[in-house]
Amino acid sequence: MKSKRFFYILSLICLFQFPCKADDFPSTSKIKVIKNYNTYTFLDENENVLFTKQLKRFYGFTEGYAAVALMNFDSAILDENGNISDIHFEQLGQKFSEGKNFAMFLDGTTGVIDTKGNILFKIKVEFDECGALAATNFSNGKAFVKESRETGVVWHLIDDKGNKLKEFNNISGLSYFYSGWIKVRVQESSSWKWNYLDSNGNFISTINFDDAYNFVDGKAKVKIGIEEFFINENGKRLIN
Repeated sequence: MKSKRFFYILSLICLFQFPCKADDFPSTSKIKVIKNYNTYTFLDENENVLFTKQLKRFYGFTEGYAAVALMNFDSAILDENGNISDIHFEQLGQKFSEGKNFAMFLDGTTGVIDTKGNILFKIKVEFDECGALAATNFSNGKAFVKESRETGVVWHLIDDKGNKLKEFNNISGLSYFYSGWIKVRVQESSSWKWNYLDSNGNFISTINFDDAYNFVDGKAKVKIGIEEFFINENGKRLIN
């Protein structure tokens, strides 16, 4: 099992070397954060200091909780009151969603935890090329996790009990669900296109796109050839 120091260094290298950083998942917190090397200062809306922490990494609050890398390279959970979980991990997913997060435990196994660090279920979770856990956020109780096989990479759609519902062997580039849809690369013959999957594993359109953006306010911008336009959450083209 590779050490947490290895994954930390790998993640730093990837920030500069590879375009594999996931889309920024929107924060649900009003707390402001100022970083000065390994010192993180947390401020309220009026810029009053709430607390200060020494951390290797801070991944942003969602639903009141954040994954952090401690100075000893353990991962832990930080809440908006400044409390750090007593339970430590080898690694955590970058964001909490629906009260859950993916984790690698200190014994090297992987699974899903709640906001207190309690294990909800164990499931195999691999790492992407940047050393991050290859799993999405949860949406409507569902998430995607990656598995490598001799025949190639498979993405499993799982529920919040760890049951595998569907698998896809022709998609890649998964990051986060936005408004119930996740943008995915789809293999089309010898090339790759873009499409969207919902939390039931259904594609938004039978047509794949040359480029696609995340959903915002019920619509997303897509591109076919040189033409750009918006679609709604039913996959229908919007007329300007």
